[in-house]
Amino acid sequence: MASQEGGQADGSDAAFDRIMESIGNDGPFQRRYNIIFNVVAVLFFAMTVVNVLLILAVPDHRCSLPSGAEGAERNETQRELWEDAVYPKEYNSRGEYVASSCVMYNVSNDGGELRSSNTTMSCIYGYEYDRSYYDRTPVTEQDWVCQKELYGTNVFAIVRVSEVCGTFILGQLGDRIGRLPVYLFSILTAVIGRVFAIFTAEQYWLFAALAFIGSFSTNTSFQSPLIIVMEISKDANRAALSLWQLVGWTAGVCLAPLVLWWMRDWFWFMIVTSLPCLLFYCFPQYNIESPRWLASQGRYGDCLVQLRKIASINGRPLELDEEQLRTLIPRPEIERTYGIASLFSGWHMTKLTCLLLLSWICNTIPTFTLFLMSLQMGGNPFLNNFWQGAVELPAYLLGQICCDRLGRRFTNSGAFLGAALACLPVVLLIHRPGNGAYVTMLAIAVKFFVCITYFALYLQSVEMYPTSLRQTGTSFGIIMSNVFGALGPYIVFLGTNYDIRLPFVAMALIALVGAVSAIFLPETLHQKLPETMEEGRQFGRDQRFWAVPKRPSTAVPNRAGEYRTEPGTEQQELTKLNNASS
Repeated sequence: MASQEGGQADGSDAAFDRIMESIGNDGPFQRRYNIIFNVVAVLFFAMTVVNVLLILAVPDHRCSLPSGAEGAERNETQRELWEDAVYPKEYNSRGEYVASSCVMYNVSNDGGELRSSNTTMSCIYGYEYDRSYYDRTPVTEQDWVCQKELYGTNVFAIVRVSEVCGTFILGQLGDRIGRLPVYLFSILTAVIGRVFAIFTAEQYWLFAALAFIGSFSTNTSFQSPLIIVMEISKDANRAALSLWQLVGWTAGVCLAPLVLWWMRDWFWFMIVTSLPCLLFYCFPQYNIESPRWLASQGRYGDCLVQLRKIASINGRPLELDEEQLRTLIPRPEIERTYGIASLFSGWHMTKLTCLLLLSWICNTIPTFTLFLMSLQMGGNPFLNNFWQGAVELPAYLLGQICCDRLGRRFTNSGAFLGAALACLPVVLLIHRPGNGAYVTMLAIAVKFFVCITYFALYLQSVEMYPTSLRQTGTSFGIIMSNVFGALGPYIVFLGTNYDIRLPFVAMALIALVGAVSAIFLPETLHQKLPETMEEGRQFGRDQRFWAVPKRPSTAVPNRAGEYRTEPGTEQQELTKLNNASS
């Protein structure tokens, strides 16, 4: 009986693939869906994700001069005297001997003569900010610096915690109630959280709560459309589809800092980068639910509705009714799943899940740390952030080439090792004057390798788990990585307040752990997506460690799910299945 059930599952999978081939699994519908939801929508979502992080960058600042120093503003020599008298000198995190940012001497103006004591105090007259790049941000409006500098860091951490909670809840809902409702909900929460946060900066905890709401659906806003388009497209397109989404992400990440640089005001910046997400409610003919998921749930009528949408736009006939579809794709005897607990079903799946989790953690901490470091490393923060984002596209292109030629596993592990090696010269150079350009380039190189690991890792997560756990498994990896990713802002805090080398030492060690964990994952290149829990438990069990992935033969599965080598057209195979169902 067990072999019959396995054959039935394989046959159902083969039957669905042939139905998709007959109506077009690489046609106009897939291409348009991909451009609308996997590129353009992702571009706007990417700006929504990073906008709250960009506005919390801390510009250079110091204490305002006391009363009586008005003339110093107009007289350079007098201003220098005041500054020498007011600001104690100290070493900053870059090893530079500069005026203090957060304390001042107790200075008085006695008849034009400056009197200064050796005692220091906090900035009782407020703060002066470097406004070379910003006119108005929550940090400069509310003085979230010095004693309040953790305010921004805490919001960064809250954003990560929100992503954990949202991915945990919405990721499982995606496998239970469907990808589409989760996606539509993601749009709503992102816009509400970001737009209403504009009016609440004076109430810090309300601002933080809205940042939580706006980030709640971050990951599912990307996962849902990618999983849908992968489940209606041919297997050979999986890496390319992931690459297209990453192109949209890169464009959004690069565009957001340039928009803020141009606008200089966080109020309008938040509106311009958040409200456009609502536009993606306006494509009902393309806003579909995954027909593969609907069939796996036994919702054959709904599945046919979605298949007809695809067939109509692709200009292909679909001569199936609900009863024929039920016969062709019988709902398997579904093993009961228990959400995240099912990811640890059996020793082999537990091992795969743990290795994926470790890889996700080792990818996410450096990613978030590098993003925040780009805002604090000196120079133009917008260009620093732009180049950190711009390097993602060539990294993803190289990632696709390597993933399709070398395999996902060696690409992932090798890129982690490259990131670790790129961190080492940064540690040696960053305290030496005049090396700022070299440090920036090396930091970009670290980001380059980290992006390659992300590309390979996302493919592995989607390809290793069975259909019933695909979104749950991918979401759980992101959940755990974001739990540990919440450490990123505090790593950056140590770097900017104590020693800027510390974050790069931490990232090098983390990347080494990632290289080791990734090399022990099974190869997913040219492998059939597992459909059942049993296939998931067995996936990669028989692979050899040094095995090189090989492209499968052009064999075609027959009605029993067995493979034969005789050629046959897609329509002939579908006709045979229809005759069998009759």
